[in-house]
Amino acid sequence: MVDGLAIDRRNIQVRATDSLSLPLGKTPESLTQDLDVISQTLLLNPKPELQILEQLKRVKSKETIKLLDDKLRAQLRASIKGSSGDDELALGWPFERVDEYGTPSSFKLIGTGNRRTDIADDLPTLEALVEAITTKNPDDPLKAAKSIKVMLFRDSYGDEPVSPAIPVVNWLYYEVDLDNIRYCLFDSKWYAMDTDYADRLEGLVNEIFDREASVSLPDWNVADYPDEFAYNDMVATELEGVNLDRRLLRTEQHPRGFEACDIITSKGDLIHVKHIKKSALASHLIAQATVATEALRYDNQARQKLRELVVEAGGEKEWVADRLGSVILGIARERRVTATSLFSFTQVTLARLYHSLEASGVQFSVVPIKRY
Repeated sequence: MVDGLAIDRRNIQVRATDSLSLPLGKTPESLTQDLDVISQTLLLNPKPELQILEQLKRVKSKETIKLLDDKLRAQLRASIKGSSGDDELALGWPFERVDEYGTPSSFKLIGTGNRRTDIADDLPTLEALVEAITTKNPDDPLKAAKSIKVMLFRDSYGDEPVSPAIPVVNWLYYEVDLDNIRYCLFDSKWYAMDTDYADRLEGLVNEIFDREASVSLPDWNVADYPDEFAYNDMVATELEGVNLDRRLLRTEQHPRGFEACDIITSKGDLIHVKHIKKSALASHLIAQATVATEALRYDNQARQKLRELVVEAGGEKEWVADRLGSVILGIARERRVTATSLFSFTQVTLARLYHSLEASGVQFSVVPIKRY
């Protein structure tokens, strides 16, 4: 809300795409007042979490977009031939298009050209998507990436969809440097990022990784704890907390549910744990944490529902305070996760989450988990 507008005494709708649209006063006096308020607002320094967005500029030049699309097509062809290590191409989590923040159990590809497409377990992989689009249209895999879609399901049988049908192109992260500018494909759109800013962003993410957390997370021996639920059970016991993995919290704002966290400790630490094999899982983890923390910070109903879940799991309702104290991302990987192992847009979403929580007095940290 911008204080001082002529209609600031009631809720207003602000629409934003490439520009900003908001209702203004309808009399000469109120219109002049609103224009003055907007002018003063534009002189303010942006909030840290919004300042990040200033460094990402949507590419609008048709010539540049064509050049970048051609490079993406070449990368897709090289990936299916095995001649690329996929260092520039990865799978991302299209969080802007998914309204369900549990962990899907299966997915289905739609529009591949095959009349029958089986339900596949787990999340889609980059290899599976690249193979599908290059098989459908080897001459123009980007065209196929726009026509083939992915649908996610909560169950293994494909009876409970948790997402709309999302075009494959919206799942692709791709980066390429041209003329000292890094171009990033995200949610099917191209963005330009100054390489100096990319270096600063990488430095910030490394600083986040180096921060000391309020808890330490034990090693993950897969022989003893074969999946995330088993590992979370062990950690919850060790930290005197409870395991909330796979328990969805449903509210009026999120009727289909979201995961508040995987583990909550008696001190109120909210811990999200994920085995990061691919970049999609990193962006999924950050998206889950973002949705959960925003709901718990601003929605009284969400906090009350979480208290009920905690008590059902064997904890105490007092563990959930009105103000969050600590949020921790536990990232498990065979090799330590660093900023350079995350794609630029994943770094951006992580930095946004960090700035947002820190501005509210919430301690935020990332804890690496040794998995073997």
